[in-house]
Amino acid sequence: MKKKLLKVGAILEKTEQQLIKGGSNNCDYYARINLCFADNDPYCKSCSQIGNYPGAASCVNLDNGCFEF
Repeated sequence: MKKKLLKVGAILEKTEQQLIKGGSNNCDYYARINLCFADNDPYCKSCSQIGNYPGAASCVNLDNGCFEF
């Protein structure tokens, strides 16, 4: 029975494991869900929510309005 239980499930690659564990690089995941930040686009998250997405500022679509000059 133990051998049968060990065979259940799929073997994940290291990158897939990191996404599940909340790995340091979520850029691939953010790209797959088309994550973007803009205050004037109804399909994007508001700029104030970028802090809720670790690492998003360095790898997703950001509107220029999200930056204060």
